[in-house]
Amino acid sequence: MRTPAIIAILFTCLSIHATKPVHTDILIVGATESGWAAAIQAARMGIKSITIVHDGAWLGGQYTEQALACVDENKGNGKVGWGPDWHPMKRSFHRFGLFKELMDEIEAFNKEKYGSIMPGKPIHGPTTFRPAEAEAIFRKLLQPYVDSGQVTLITNHAATAPIFGADKSKLTGLIFQPLVDRKSKIANLEVRAPITIDASDFGDAIQVSGTAFEVGPDPQSRYNEPSAPKDVKDFPANEMNKITWPMIVEEADDWSPIPKPPNFDDRNYPRATHITRAEYGTLPWDRPARIGAIDHWPDKGKAAARQLSVFTVRRIVDGTTSTDGKTSILLNYMNGQDYALERLPKRVADALEATEPGASKKNYVLLNRKQREIIFQDAKNHALGVLHHLQNFVHERAKEKTHSFRKFRLSREFGTPDNLPPKPYIRESLRLKAMYMMREQDARNFDGKDKRAARESFAKVMYPDGVFSWQFHYDFHRTGRTYLKGDDDQSGPWIDYEKPGRHTRFVSDRAVFPLRSLIPEQMDGLIGAQKNIGNSSIVSAAIRLHDQGIHVGQAAGALAAVCLKEAIDPRDVPLVLYHLEKVREALCGGTQGEPMLLWPFRDLATDHPGFVAINRLTAQGVIPLQKRIVDFKPDAPASIEWRQQVYTNCLSERVMATPSMPSGEMTRAEFVIQLWDQLIPSLRVRFPIPAPRKHVPNRLPPSLPPPPGPDHSPADVDKDGIPDLADPLPLNASKSSWPKESPPEASPQADGLTKITGKEIAINFTGRRQLPHLGFNPDYGLPYNEKIGVGWLRDISNNNRKRNVYPEPYRDTFLFTRTGDTWEMKIKNGTYDIRVCIGDSGHEQPGQWVHIEKQPIVQDAYTQAGSFHEASARVDVRDGRLTVRIGAGRPGSNTCLNWLTVNRVE
Repeated sequence: MRTPAIIAILFTCLSIHATKPVHTDILIVGATESGWAAAIQAARMGIKSITIVHDGAWLGGQYTEQALACVDENKGNGKVGWGPDWHPMKRSFHRFGLFKELMDEIEAFNKEKYGSIMPGKPIHGPTTFRPAEAEAIFRKLLQPYVDSGQVTLITNHAATAPIFGADKSKLTGLIFQPLVDRKSKIANLEVRAPITIDASDFGDAIQVSGTAFEVGPDPQSRYNEPSAPKDVKDFPANEMNKITWPMIVEEADDWSPIPKPPNFDDRNYPRATHITRAEYGTLPWDRPARIGAIDHWPDKGKAAARQLSVFTVRRIVDGTTSTDGKTSILLNYMNGQDYALERLPKRVADALEATEPGASKKNYVLLNRKQREIIFQDAKNHALGVLHHLQNFVHERAKEKTHSFRKFRLSREFGTPDNLPPKPYIRESLRLKAMYMMREQDARNFDGKDKRAARESFAKVMYPDGVFSWQFHYDFHRTGRTYLKGDDDQSGPWIDYEKPGRHTRFVSDRAVFPLRSLIPEQMDGLIGAQKNIGNSSIVSAAIRLHDQGIHVGQAAGALAAVCLKEAIDPRDVPLVLYHLEKVREALCGGTQGEPMLLWPFRDLATDHPGFVAINRLTAQGVIPLQKRIVDFKPDAPASIEWRQQVYTNCLSERVMATPSMPSGEMTRAEFVIQLWDQLIPSLRVRFPIPAPRKHVPNRLPPSLPPPPGPDHSPADVDKDGIPDLADPLPLNASKSSWPKESPPEASPQADGLTKITGKEIAINFTGRRQLPHLGFNPDYGLPYNEKIGVGWLRDISNNNRKRNVYPEPYRDTFLFTRTGDTWEMKIKNGTYDIRVCIGDSGHEQPGQWVHIEKQPIVQDAYTQAGSFHEASARVDVRDGRLTVRIGAGRPGSNTCLNWLTVNRVE
């Protein structure tokens, strides 16, 4: 296998003597995961000349040169895919697009080399990899397009100046400077292209072209976000999501401690482990810092399990079970390794001020490369301090040392002098001032006070120009920095702390990404990618993951290719349905490779025969939807009523087609496929080709033809009083994608509510710390008590939950079983009417069973999050006990019993 360093030298040599301008169809700045994806997408769409210019040597961005070797991907409160049992979030969707292709390749490689597709068994994520091995896979997937001549890769060059067209409203290229010793007199590189995609780490093309962008904290007055600070006086311009310098460590044959790094102090790491916290957990900090910690490493014989420790939280390969027998670990965790970007240490601030007055207060995105390197070097030393602390302070105090970090060395795979990755993990870049800036309130879940109460839901705003699905929590690592009290010059130890609103406790609903957020508000010829996209600082904390970076790049590549083929500017695309559908066609079903998930259904995998048809018609508004029903159920029977709804929507003005109604018994997916097969040929009929537009500098974005009227403003197509540039739904006067945001299936049989008259016996199954609702008797899951005549055949008192979703305790709490359990109550023989309620106010629950007096009352019932299943039965009691059995009696099911009422029949 050729190493990335060798390949990088070969590519760099191509540009050494280049003095003539390079002309290309698409210029991509940055070979990050986003730039890589944009190139492949555009090449698959037949673009003949794509040039990637990168400021490093490695492909893959956060996967490789930033060493994020434990995949973090879209997560929500659903149950699809992997997630630790204790974590309130699970993978939201089946993998899709180029991300799936990449992960399939990585997991196949892992299987061959390590014996498992997921060899690390980390607690934080499912799939891990060695960065150098992943980099080789990035190159492997790109290589066919390099071999075909479609893609040219030039490394170790940085953008320094723009090239404009007739005026400064259209970017037509960039000047790049080689990042080598200037004494070698290597010429600058000039690349000209009608479309440039900025997939760099810090928005290099955006910055040098003068395109509008934002950095740092957003005040609440900017986007009206509920979590944004009302007063930004405590949020300086350089406050933003932190950087981290990850480290890859691998098991060595002997003790391998690293030297003490500069400025080392054990007091920098009170959160590193429980051992450290015991000694330094009460230090007096000058800001309100909370001190939490995790275990250091597992004891002998216990390393193979998933567990929360520094050793296993992001373990890449578990040597106790892998075929190579060597453990490797990604050290990248927020308990001490993160590097805050505000209140810089005195040594760093002084060094920055020496380069430029005021530099220490500037946002680090705005610094030049040499200035940024001052911060980076201190971040490196801080990260190395974590490893030194583990290898010495923690090692010396740990009782069991079998898996001590002293037996680990820094990986040599990066080929750097310090054995660290070439770049830090960059969580936040500049934010492109785009045609639309995504806001927190568009997609955040508001079911309860935090994500633990979130129920499954599509987002409040499902953007009409959505091009891929996403979901995550608004994930700010602690952005503040605090020093010891009395350290007024900020020269001593420091730790990070959580500033108001900067946390991980809020989660988005299932959302889509608007194409408008890739397109500058003003500059033509430029498309954002990587983290240089149109969103607020809060939203940027939720759209920065491994998969999202690739999805953003793939969408940017498709947009660029459509613009070239249709001879239009990017801003002509999102609100013109013909052009938008061309982009969606390219992303979902129009090119080779795995299609993109356009609508965030939970149960739809890319290999399902109906995937493309369902996604395309849902994105076009054809499929009837409910906000809380997040499964499409493609293999369920297609009811007559549902078919009629879908067919009627096909005849709407938006779709403009007249397909015939499919007949006969079929599944929902089969029905949609038959409709889609009829609609494909009529794409041009349904979405008429708009008339060509003449280039007008700095014009407002185009929209669909406005309705007639002398007072209509072209800047507000739907006439809702919100300018198009600030309107999440510019073609719809509503402020929400959903006319009613009522609870799911809010019928009397599914709302979990009941009235207590006092004549019945009412039982609320709940936890011991919960107060019973008026009229209910609590049952805490305790064993049957002969004296009081009620209880379970075994103790299930720990099997209780309270979701904090509904105010009524009797439907917000429940007892559950994952196998089968029996409850009995002493009662006179006779005939009784029994009413029972099952469900979970916070999560969906499939496969629930209830038997009463051996009668099956509930069989394999499915309840959505926040919805319930109520059932009634008349039973005869002949043995003096009412017997209720819940659960299927087999592992894997989960029946949640909320309440039960008993009425004697006179």
